[in-house]
Amino acid sequence: MSGKLITVVPVYLVPMPQIFEFHCTNPDCEFEMPSGWGYYMYAIADDGERIHCPHPGEMGRARDVIGEDASQEEIDRRTGFNTYCFCIHCEAQVDLDLDRDEKACPECRSNAVKTIDELVDEQCPVCGEGTFVAEDTGAIA
Repeated sequence: MSGKLITVVPVYLVPMPQIFEFHCTNPDCEFEMPSGWGYYMYAIADDGERIHCPHPGEMGRARDVIGEDASQEEIDRRTGFNTYCFCIHCEAQVDLDLDRDEKACPECRSNAVKTIDELVDEQCPVCGEGTFVAEDTGAIA
């Protein structure tokens, strides 16, 4: 016996992530971004398309896309996390894998791209009057 103590925590005691709604506080501004955590898992299909793997069941969906017999190495190579981003220059909402993609807008090629987290508690980039907030919905995933 190695003498290492392993602590097992029941799943029901592991805190689940809160779900947020992301929007501008100005009632006249309709700027919002997708609700959730600000990012999501994807799997890369054989044709290169990134397929959203929704929670719960991300790994099941990833295996559906990649193949049930895929090795762990292949799963690691063909999965990632897209972060919701916003281009200040052209106002496009884009999804970028910050570990793989250049932090540039695929629409206009500008580097004036901010992640959803970088926008929170800042002046709204669309109307300039409200504050972009992450409002806790009270729901958990």
